[in-house]
Amino acid sequence: MLSDITRGTAVVTGAAQGLGRTFAEALAASGHAIAMLDVAECDMTLDAIERNGGVGISFVGDAADPADVSAFRDLIQDRLPPVRVLVNNAGISPYVPFSETSIDDWRRIMRVNLDSAFLLTQAFLDDLIASGAGRIVNLTSTVVWDMQVKNMSAYVTSKAGLVGFTRALASELGVNDITVNCIAPGIVLTPDIEERVSAETLESYRGRQAIKSLARPSDLVPALEFLVSESSGQVTATVLPVNGGRVSW
Repeated sequence: MLSDITRGTAVVTGAAQGLGRTFAEALAASGHAIAMLDVAECDMTLDAIERNGGVGISFVGDAADPADVSAFRDLIQDRLPPVRVLVNNAGISPYVPFSETSIDDWRRIMRVNLDSAFLLTQAFLDDLIASGAGRIVNLTSTVVWDMQVKNMSAYVTSKAGLVGFTRALASELGVNDITVNCIAPGIVLTPDIEERVSAETLESYRGRQAIKSLARPSDLVPALEFLVSESSGQVTATVLPVNGGRVSW
């Protein structure tokens, strides 16, 4: 029998591939209906969920665009149970030296990584409050505390902002028994990372970890499952590192 926390919809942004896809499939396996928002088609994720007996919908749109988020919310309200879990996973991580970062670059990264979390949280706040046990999980990054990271000033700033957003929301929404937490991965071997990041750079990350194997998306699932469970009701405003014990300074 499913617990109360799993009777409802889990929203996952950036679910077409990588972490988002893994998170969506895991939450579906634990009994949630899944609603996915991504600028790319989530057909492969949705097919995997449905093959395993799950229920889900996907919407192609921009998580940082108010009109797209509104349309996504309306679709969920028409077709799925109320939202009880929100996973703000959408993000981009370009490598650009600060001296070459244009204001348009800066604004784009802030929109995708930070504005999207603001818009999605506002869109589903009524559902999260009504559930009596809403769960919000935001994906930040270990690079926020890393004194050796280079060429990622806008990305690091956006992810630090997400930590502040998490802590402020946790304080404000705790009265509604909503928990708000962050997962902070180190480097994760998603298809995007393996395509863009050189073997030399990946090896440098590996060398700074206590655990010498680099994380796969599935390694973050236990942290997510705990943070959305009933057992985590006293855990909020927390940043949970899942980074192999990476040395940050």
